Amino acid sequence: MTDSQISKQKNNELSIVCLGASAGGLESYIKILSILPADTGFAFIIIQHQPAKWKTLLTEILSSYTAMPVVLVEEGEIVKPDHVYIAPSGMQVHLNADRFSLSPLVRKSGWPQNISVFLHSLAANQSKNAIAVILSGLDADGVAALKPIKEAGGIVIAQDLHTAKQPDMPLHAVNTGYVDFLLSPVEIAEKLCAIAKERTRLKKSEGRSDPEIKPVYSELRSKN
Repeated sequence: MTDSQISKQKNNELSIVCLGASAGGLESYIKILSILPADTGFAFIIIQHQPAKWKTLLTEILSSYTAMPVVLVEEGEIVKPDHVYIAPSGMQVHLNADRFSLSPLVRKSGWPQNISVFLHSLAANQSKNAIAVILSGLDADGVAALKPIKEAGGIVIAQDLHTAKQPDMPLHAVNTGYVDFLLSPVEIAEKLCAIAKERTRLKKSEGRSDPEIKPVYSELRSKN
């Protein structure tokens, strides 16, 4: 087996967590990263719902809140566990097998769907190891890709509406019926830790699969 084949095989087993947000998302990022240990074995990619000319300062800001390396995504970069990746300004991020790829972020009208585009590629490449987290933000970016994430066997988490400064994005996510967990940022970090521990345990037990996860949508509907 070649080094490239080994790398791709390992990447297929790597859980990649997309943290998608816009307005009000910085506070959520900080709370989540402050709690997460540096050795979950997961790779984290932060995608902002943003216009093409928006300049990101997230690399500098978030580095103060986690022991994991926080870096800008580079073209052709191999995804590594226990790293936090930030989408570069003006670029669309895609996942291609075991590597990131970039394309110019261009949209003639309205806001680009940065989060949805990445999540589509995440579902296609990571299947059950894809984890989508929709945080505070305006509009409905990310929602269009939640069905592919779930159909691939992945997990969808949305920020609890009462803790989101801008609840539009998590609300739209919940309304799709594909959300598995509706949690505060602190609870999201705790849930990701629990998932990481469970997946580590399951890897040591041959022939066992992830426990069934039931979406929260029906429960939320019954309360309203």
